Amino acid sequence: MVAQDASEYPGDHAFFCYIRGSRDVATSMLISPIAKDVTERGSQTIEKMLRQTLASVSRKLAVNTLSEDEQSDEEIDASAEEDFDEYDDHFDDDFGLAATSQKSLDHAVLQSDFIEIVAYGYRPGFVPIGIDEHVMSVSHPIIRLADDIPAHVLMAWDRRLLAQSQHLTLLVHGLRGVYPVLRGDGSLSPEAIARGSTPQFKVGMTPRYKPRKEDAVEATRVFGLRENQEPQKEKDLWASVDEDPDEKLDETDNAAEAARSTEFEHFSLSTSLETLLNDVFLPVLKLRLKYDLGWAGAEALLWEAERKQQKSEDIAKSMRLAIHEAEERDRELSLTYKLPPDPLLSRDSRDRLNLPLLAFSYLLRRLTLCPRYCIVCHDRLLTDYEALKPYVCDSPLCTYRYYHYNRGPSLEYEIRTNPETVDLLASLAYSAASAKVLDDPLPVGMGLRVPSPDVTSPAELDGLCEFDRLTRQQMCTSIAMLLDELPPIATLKKHLEKPIPVGKMRAGLKDFDRSIPEAAWFILRWCVASCTAHIEEMKNDEERLQNINPEWRQFRFSVGAPDAEAKFHKALESAQVDNHNARRYPCLYAFHGSHVHNWHSIIRHGLWYKTIANGRAYGNGVYFAKEGNTSLSGYAHASGVRWKSSEIGVSQCMALAQIVNLPSKFVSNDPFFVVADTEWILCRYLLVRGLSVDGAEKTSRLSALDIPRIPLVPLDPAHPVTLSSQQVMIPDPTFIVDKLLSERHGEFVDVDYDEEDSSILEGRPLGETSQANESIPSPVVADWIHDPIWLHECVEHLLPPPREATPQATMALQRELKAMLREQDKTKSMRELGWYMPPDFIGDNLFQWIVELHSFDEDLPIAQDMKAKGINSLAFEIRFPPSFPLSPPFFRILKPRFLPFIQGGGGHITGGGSMCMDLLTADGWLPSYSISAILLQIKLAISNLDPRPARLAQNWDAPYRMNEALEGYKRAASTHGWTLPAGLDRLVR
Repeated sequence: MVAQDASEYPGDHAFFCYIRGSRDVATSMLISPIAKDVTERGSQTIEKMLRQTLASVSRKLAVNTLSEDEQSDEEIDASAEEDFDEYDDHFDDDFGLAATSQKSLDHAVLQSDFIEIVAYGYRPGFVPIGIDEHVMSVSHPIIRLADDIPAHVLMAWDRRLLAQSQHLTLLVHGLRGVYPVLRGDGSLSPEAIARGSTPQFKVGMTPRYKPRKEDAVEATRVFGLRENQEPQKEKDLWASVDEDPDEKLDETDNAAEAARSTEFEHFSLSTSLETLLNDVFLPVLKLRLKYDLGWAGAEALLWEAERKQQKSEDIAKSMRLAIHEAEERDRELSLTYKLPPDPLLSRDSRDRLNLPLLAFSYLLRRLTLCPRYCIVCHDRLLTDYEALKPYVCDSPLCTYRYYHYNRGPSLEYEIRTNPETVDLLASLAYSAASAKVLDDPLPVGMGLRVPSPDVTSPAELDGLCEFDRLTRQQMCTSIAMLLDELPPIATLKKHLEKPIPVGKMRAGLKDFDRSIPEAAWFILRWCVASCTAHIEEMKNDEERLQNINPEWRQFRFSVGAPDAEAKFHKALESAQVDNHNARRYPCLYAFHGSHVHNWHSIIRHGLWYKTIANGRAYGNGVYFAKEGNTSLSGYAHASGVRWKSSEIGVSQCMALAQIVNLPSKFVSNDPFFVVADTEWILCRYLLVRGLSVDGAEKTSRLSALDIPRIPLVPLDPAHPVTLSSQQVMIPDPTFIVDKLLSERHGEFVDVDYDEEDSSILEGRPLGETSQANESIPSPVVADWIHDPIWLHECVEHLLPPPREATPQATMALQRELKAMLREQDKTKSMRELGWYMPPDFIGDNLFQWIVELHSFDEDLPIAQDMKAKGINSLAFEIRFPPSFPLSPPFFRILKPRFLPFIQGGGGHITGGGSMCMDLLTADGWLPSYSISAILLQIKLAISNLDPRPARLAQNWDAPYRMNEALEGYKRAASTHGWTLPAGLDRLVR
């Protein structure tokens, strides 16, 4: 490198770079563009020029080495800046460019962000995976997620979410050893840019709060070694139809398979959520901060800017109304959806952002609302009907990517675990196609090439024609023809479950019979993936309808938006206010029947009345009958068209729905219920009559022993629900869900943080061992001893614990309680510890604690007073607000009574027994404070002789009252100008 006219350095000069002495022509050609780029960069310092040039060289060489078997020279010549995202930081080690993690990690910021994550009820994690690289994680137990998203919705999205105790875990990688990486405006910090930090995200499930190191490395791997494999025969476009990225290897119990097991598992929505976070999250975050918007408004602005290919600032003014409407829709959604708290609304620092917390909050928000957005492009769906499960928009590109890149549920997984439902969905699609009544969504945009359905659609040379160019009638004919090419689902299940040698690929669907047209597999996948309802056969008596003939197969059936249940219960509550009978019998149950060929549409759109199928003699609305045979004879006529490969052989279908018990407000209530308001309707069961029965030998009836064991729905005697004149007995639909949740709660274990995370939360350097983990010394002689009789006297007049609670505060208190008890158990001397938390007084309510302070210095007047009166300790009550740890707890002494300050007392104790300390007010409190540290501060304050020492009052045995403590606390805050915590009065009532 040569500098031209260095006299003006560093303001005005230029560098020239050339390659000399290289005998490797390929390397010279590879480096030549970098040498040319040095000249074009203009004036810069020598250090900056060397850093950029050496980094570009290292990236070029690395990419070339890793890609020489796969990439052409033209691909390798892509710009160094574009390749920067995927090159490994360790390539810089030889050039001395990588800063150490100790210099790049701001431990104080890391601790602060971890504490903030904990305050929101989530669990942070730090996984070092190299000298200068790390992965950060944020997780939340899925069983607690079920408090915000109904359990039946989670199971509809993916049964694995509640199959066992798991955590929803977000991994943040690509940070290149830097933290923090974002500035206050959402852009990368200068150090992050210099190190090439590009935050990337992975979403999955883990059994613990964070994955193991090897699992984190595997999940975030960019490159890997390629094994030599035999070339595949007939490798073509259709190979992706039977791929299941989560289950490609046989699940055997041998050691080799166990070695490859991972604790970071993807589920059906992982890929979509990852692309959302990687492509949308940071741009939306920047727009939020730039224009002071909510998530919905920023998303609307981003999508409009991308559609118009314009900058956001150019269209922001014209988008004001649309942004306002998006924000208003979001506020309405918050009434029926339990959206996660928004950290941006209460952030303290304006010069940086808590990236893991913001990303996880956005992840939870979009997971909660996922059926309202396209699973591929992530834009809001503009449809009349809100689905239970996420699907794609009407863009052909999104449809193509959805089916060809497995963005939806895995077809192989569904066949193996839920074959009856796959059989049913294919049968209903076949019936609708045969009757030429298939409704949208049709399988267009998938690039299907199908055999010609008739002579009017001529085929090309290969005998196939474009499916998308067919008429709707021809599409129906083609779909029925392709489904007839498929074998029974049970046969496919056996094929997929065949044992295979270790390490070999699992047999795919297309391997079953190569003569079956590839389009047939895509049609089967479409039958399953386009179903936005949750359908699953019920096989145990705890959930099955009773007094139903075994010729009817029973399926659990949920359709409608995830918030449909919330809207339904809101309607129930309103009905109970207005109607005395509804208070006793809130719901009715009734049957809805329709021809088999209509059910393909019903399970995708719900029970609406946009299309007239059987007339409307009694008005507009959804029709129901209290007697099942009425629905069967009048509407659900038996079908003679059946899919030949179906083992169920569907001939009739009808749904049993739950309806708000206000017949007087129905469009009609005799002889049918005609309900116009679809929010008053919830589908619960789907009954299917076919060629095969459900395996029961006779009608299932509840025995006398079963009745008390299985709770039944109380039915209004005025409106019994019957089938063939037999009264149908309905198990409580919440029973099986509550039982499942109870099992998951029983499995869940809230493990302690590991050493890395404990170091961060406690502010210790990474790698330093906590003193709590050291060996426990022997207890000292003449130690302080707890006096239970004294403490019982102190708590005689205690008020009930606080009634308000939040999940975030509960989790924070669980951690504090564990830390307190752990420190207490491991102390070598109770006298040196200075406080004691009696286990006997730890109740079910975590928001009220009893703690003793003891062992004051014997030279202090208060210690002498206590000794003279035979007082063993100072008994404290601590009451925690629902906003803890963001708001301070309330400390007060129960007994003994101290001499007030106006009478010569001291020790920072108010006349009512509360503490006069700014750190216990809204001004001085920090969420990072631990309770044990606060207790030591209180003990020091009581021991302080300035301005006057603490002394016992003459009536020392009289307990303090709560109203005294509150008034004293308020007086002290008013005197010093301190801010009172919000909700203080409710906390002490």
